[in-house]
Amino acid sequence: MTQIILSSNQIHRLHHAFFVPQGEIKATLLIVHGMSEHGGRYADFARFLADNGVLVATYDQLGHGQTVKDKYELGFFDEKHPVQALCKDVIIMADKLKDKARTLTSRPVSHYIMGHSMGSFIVRTVLTHHAIAFDGVILMGTGNSFGLINRVALMTLGVMNHLNPKRPNVRFAALLNHHLLSQIRSPICASPFAWLTENTQNVKNFENDPLCGFAFTNNGFVALQAVIKKATSPTWYAHTPKDFRMLLVSGKDDPVGRMGQEIDELHDELIHAGQNVQACLYPNMRHEPLHEMDKGRVYQDILYWLTLTDDFDRQPSRQE
Repeated sequence: MTQIILSSNQIHRLHHAFFVPQGEIKATLLIVHGMSEHGGRYADFARFLADNGVLVATYDQLGHGQTVKDKYELGFFDEKHPVQALCKDVIIMADKLKDKARTLTSRPVSHYIMGHSMGSFIVRTVLTHHAIAFDGVILMGTGNSFGLINRVALMTLGVMNHLNPKRPNVRFAALLNHHLLSQIRSPICASPFAWLTENTQNVKNFENDPLCGFAFTNNGFVALQAVIKKATSPTWYAHTPKDFRMLLVSGKDDPVGRMGQEIDELHDELIHAGQNVQACLYPNMRHEPLHEMDKGRVYQDILYWLTLTDDFDRQPSRQE
C-alpha cells in the first residue's frame, strides 16, 4: 500500500512506498529518483533488494509522480525555495525510513541513500549538511561539472522564471534532450530519450508513461541548474565522516557523465581527498543502468556493496 506524508512545503503530500524484507534486515536504502520520472520506476529494483534483506523506500519528489495535485504541477517545485524544499524532503523521507526500520528490528542497521541523475545532485547537496544521517551513498547517473552552458542557462532561465515560473519550458527541454542524444554513438531508435538506455523497450515505456518525459517549468529548470551548481562544488563532500562509504554507478555511454570521463574524474578527486569510494562503470550501458537488458548485473553489484555479502537466504518481500 502506498503511503502519504506531508512535504516540507506543508502543501503537498509525498507519495512513497516501503519494500519490506520478510527476514532479517541487513540495511536500509532511500532512493531519490531523477528528472521527469517517479519512484515507481524503481519498484523492480526495490523488490529485488527487499528479497535480499534490504529495507527500501521510494518516493515521488515535488513536481513529480503522484505527489503533484494535477498535471499542471509537473516540473514545478516551489516558487520561493525550490532547492531547499527538495533537500528537506530527502531528510523527511530518511527519517521516515529509519522510523520504519526501528519498528521492524531492534538490531542496528546501516542507512544508505541513492540518488539517480537529478536525484544524485540533490543527494550530494543534502550531504553538504546532513552526511552524518547516513552511512553511505550511491550516486548513479551523476556528473561532475557545471559548465558554461549551465551558467548561461541559469541566467536566462532566471529571467523567465521571474516572469512565469509555472510555464513549461518545452524549448529548453528539447534542447537538453538534443544535447544529450547528440553524444550517443548511433542511437538505435529515433526517440529523443534514446540516451537513457540501449534497451529500446525501456525507452518506449518511458515515452508511454504519462508521468515521465514531461518538460520542466521555468521554476524546475532554475532549481535543477542551481542544485547542480551546489552539488558539483569542491566542498560537497567536505563534511562526510571518515568511515562514510561512496559508490559511483554509471553506464560507460552515459552522456550526463560525459561517457564515463566525469565519473573517472570524480572517483579520482574523491580518492585524492581520502574518501572511501568505489566506482562501477558498465560498458554498453547509458544513463539508466537499472533499466538496461543486463540490469541484473547492476542489481547484484549494488546488493553486494550494501550488504558486504551475497551469502544469505533469499525470501519473498512485500510492498506497503
